[in-house]
Amino acid sequence: MRLCLLLVALLVLWPVTARADDNRPLNATVKAEGGDTYRVTWKVPANIEARHLPQLSAEECTSAEGQRNWSDPLGHWREEVWHCEGGIASKPVTIAYPFANPNLASIIRYHPGNGADPQTVLLQPQEMRFSLAEAGEERGSFLDFLVLGIEHIWMGVDHLLFVAGLIFIARTPRRVLTTITGFTIAHSLTLALSTLDLVRLPISAVEAVIALSIVFLAVEIVKGPRDTLTWRKPIFVASAFGLLHGFGFAAVLREIGLPNEGFMAALFAFNVGIEIGQVIFAISVLGTVWLLRRAGNSIGTQFPAAKATGYVVGTLASFWMFERMLV
Repeated sequence: MRLCLLLVALLVLWPVTARADDNRPLNATVKAEGGDTYRVTWKVPANIEARHLPQLSAEECTSAEGQRNWSDPLGHWREEVWHCEGGIASKPVTIAYPFANPNLASIIRYHPGNGADPQTVLLQPQEMRFSLAEAGEERGSFLDFLVLGIEHIWMGVDHLLFVAGLIFIARTPRRVLTTITGFTIAHSLTLALSTLDLVRLPISAVEAVIALSIVFLAVEIVKGPRDTLTWRKPIFVASAFGLLHGFGFAAVLREIGLPNEGFMAALFAFNVGIEIGQVIFAISVLGTVWLLRRAGNSIGTQFPAAKATGYVVGTLASFWMFERMLV
């Protein structure tokens, strides 16, 4: 029981610093304006304090006067105009945080101009230096987008809580497998449709409903097993809400921008990364449940632990829901 209460306490404290699904990376855009002049705009997500906004600089490039800084619901921004003699391609660009990097990956979108296709550069948190390719060259490998998908699901606290709720309700390994499969197929479908721009929904509304889906599962957990569709066929609930979670995953890809060359491969890699992260998390949850049962604490039947978990998760998700509705 003490271990169960410790896990509940960690659920309370963990999202305070992470904030659900605000795991957006450092996002930078470099746009050619002609005459070796480039407009560079970058931001950190809103859950990161403005004082952590880094400085970007490129070798052999000078920054004109008139730097702009501002904040909005999307994050904290900075914009500069650079003059790079001979162009910016192949010139090393450095990301310098005033403190340590707050574990942010970096997404750089480069628009060379003159009708050339934009390119995407993906950097892991430890990578603080990069260079832009000549026009026509693509950056961003299959592995880059695979890792990005894994990071996104692991840092997306709301998605993980929803998966944990599904596991709690499904209970047996076979039902967990079918339930998670339904969730996977559903969110993969809407991820693809949204990324291909065939279907689009307001992201603030989608994220509010994602939080509502967690509230729904938390209420079911608190009330316990009953003769309802959720407990009899959790795959239906997982699939229905999975469609909305897919739009949430797609929001990250829309912000990044997929490469024109290898578009489908990058989309596939991101989705596979999400599934890998999701499977690892599911195995971890099932392993924890098994260990607790071996220790004599069955979380499926232990009233205080089940109810406490449901109330904590439901309260947290309710906060996220109202917060997102007000954005």
